[in-house]
Amino acid sequence: MANIKSQKKRNITNEKRRLRNRMVKSQLKTATRRVKDAVAEADGAKAYAAACEACRLMDKAATKGVIHKRQAANRKSGIMHLVNPLVTDADVAAYQKAKAEAPKKPQGTGNKKKAAEAARKEAMAARSAEKAKRRDEHNAKVAAAMARKAKEAEAAAKAEAEAAAAAAAEGEGEEAAE
Repeated sequence: MANIKSQKKRNITNEKRRLRNRMVKSQLKTATRRVKDAVAEADGAKAYAAACEACRLMDKAATKGVIHKRQAANRKSGIMHLVNPLVTDADVAAYQKAKAEAPKKPQGTGNKKKAAEAARKEAMAARSAEKAKRRDEHNAKVAAAMARKAKEAEAAAKAEAEAAAAAAAEGEGEEAAE
């Protein structure tokens, strides 16, 4: 088992590539078998269509690096040597290249990254609104507390002033009594 981080990552990518290569090689074998089956049936049109498909898969495998480009060329050559004696000009003219259909996306789906980004922004906006609401509530409580303290301070000052006035009146009363 690897104990170096880069080697662990390399092992993961190697495994992914191994599985992809295995899948592609299996497709190549299946395509070649279809060509051989069509040749065994002596069906020129079917053999030509299968050969074209197999050649396309060989080229894709060579581009991906699953097999070498010369190996792909050799395999295509071998397939065409099998097919050429059976195929007529009519078969070639009748062959219609299979049109690749674009995979249909379900309604409302798009790029996963864009969807995730939109979800993050929406969540952030919701959190921001909640935070603003809490901030407003806090500010209202602070303002109420400050108003209450101001009233208490005003009442205390008034009481102190009354006490001072009472003490002054009492002090004048004592002076008058003396």
